[in-house]
Amino acid sequence: MGKGIADSVLDAIGDTPIVRLSRLAPDLDRELLVKLELLNPGGSHKVRIALNMILEAEKDGELVRGSGQTIIESTGGNTGIGLAMAAAILGYRLVLVIPDNYSPAKQRLLRSYGAEVRLSDHTLGNNSHAEMALGLLFDNPDWVMLNQQANPANPAIHERTTAVEIMDALGARLPDALVAGVGTGGHLTGVGRVLSEHNPSMRIVAVQPEGCSLRENRFVTHPIQGLAVGLVPAVLDLSLITDEEQVSFEDARQMMQRVMRTEGLAVGISSAANLVAACRVARTLPAGSRVLTFAYDGVHDYLDALPEDVDADVAFAEGSLAGEAR
Repeated sequence: MGKGIADSVLDAIGDTPIVRLSRLAPDLDRELLVKLELLNPGGSHKVRIALNMILEAEKDGELVRGSGQTIIESTGGNTGIGLAMAAAILGYRLVLVIPDNYSPAKQRLLRSYGAEVRLSDHTLGNNSHAEMALGLLFDNPDWVMLNQQANPANPAIHERTTAVEIMDALGARLPDALVAGVGTGGHLTGVGRVLSEHNPSMRIVAVQPEGCSLRENRFVTHPIQGLAVGLVPAVLDLSLITDEEQVSFEDARQMMQRVMRTEGLAVGISSAANLVAACRVARTLPAGSRVLTFAYDGVHDYLDALPEDVDADVAFAEGSLAGEAR
């Protein structure tokens, strides 16, 4: 986030800080770092790809700024917020398709930005919203679908910005392991490509919900929003992935509370899953190793995952942070 006066909130995207987590697992003699993408405008890393996809579509002549054209996209919410912000500023109509089990608060937020929200039946699978969006596009061929799962503008913005920010912040000592969730796969691919060029020995660990596997193309219905969409996304470069780490909803839920109480960070459920996996991966590396992960968004849309009686649920099973990366 540059100094001075920005022309719009879109100019404030990026330059998010990296924080060392020294209190989360005090016995861990490895360095655990988290890039706070939740501090982007709109509250997540997805605003980066939302704006870049629109800008690239404008360059290609698919979209004309201020025209009132309709953009349609299937999204779990955070990409939708970024698109809604950009559409409001750049003059586009926006139709978003999201699963009907996603946060009602996020649905209200999207509508407040001016987006039209359509709800898909989540019981039809984790990719139900994408299938519904394709049907709407078929009925409205003049609409423009950005298709974050296959759009090369998705990983490209992370190559140009997120990865560069990481290298600038860390200098010559790049991570020994990069731990990242896989929704569309754009940030893992974009950041992974750049960092692995400079540190070929770096492990790249893909975080998946319990029961899901990218390598085996196996997916189950799960409650960790945004972490697996039921398919291997086209923009994901599977060759970059060294290991997979499966995280249960319960371990992620408990980590949300643990990191609030130890580090003062209020992160969402997929970010908490990253932290669970990062702690496990760190324990498999030599002492002094450096592990980097991401906090994608904040806790506010996931408060229902926290217990009402928080004092009764402060313990965290340390065993869930241990073990080999799968």
